[in-house]
Amino acid sequence: MPGDEIATEVPSVAAGAAADPDVAVMLRLQAGDQDAFQELFQKFSPRVLQYTRRLVGSEARAEEVTQDVFVQVFRFRQRYRPESRFSTWLYTIATNLCLNEIRRPERRLRVDLWKERDEEERREGPQLADPAAITPEEGAAGRELARQLEAAVGDLPPKQRAALLLSRVDGLAYRDVAEALGCTEGAVKALLFRATQSLKKTLREYL
Repeated sequence: MPGDEIATEVPSVAAGAAADPDVAVMLRLQAGDQDAFQELFQKFSPRVLQYTRRLVGSEARAEEVTQDVFVQVFRFRQRYRPESRFSTWLYTIATNLCLNEIRRPERRLRVDLWKERDEEERREGPQLADPAAITPEEGAAGRELARQLEAAVGDLPPKQRAALLLSRVDGLAYRDVAEALGCTEGAVKALLFRATQSLKKTLREYL
């Protein structure tokens, strides 16, 4: 995008981010390497789309939000500082845009946690079986559980939902979730505890 200034020096990289190869790619983008943006987009856009879809509950809106995320990555590339993993900064942008979208009163939220995902499930939240692995006899009950879980997650307050998705689905560490949500690790643990308790209460007859 023309008109933006090109960085003349490379920011110092914090120890925690030095081992992250994506930080190096982002710094290349800051230095004016346009190919670096394509590398980041190709690697992260599917993951960001998956996250935004689960958080805002609409495929169409998730696609728009995902595009906005990468527009902001490029637009504000000179503001990036390698103080943590690149994905933490990226998810911070995605979370803020999603929360803004969720606050729109006309949006009906619908979150599907049964979509395929690359990351292993975290321990937070009820440990639920993969619907694809259930027996035929359990099929109807499993589908009903999936519907109830989907509705229950959609009913969580936005920050609880975001914390649950970032931690349990996307596998971010507490410190990275805290940075993405703009709070402390203790607050993240509290959000996850409240979300877990709420889901257990809602789904107690299925667990």
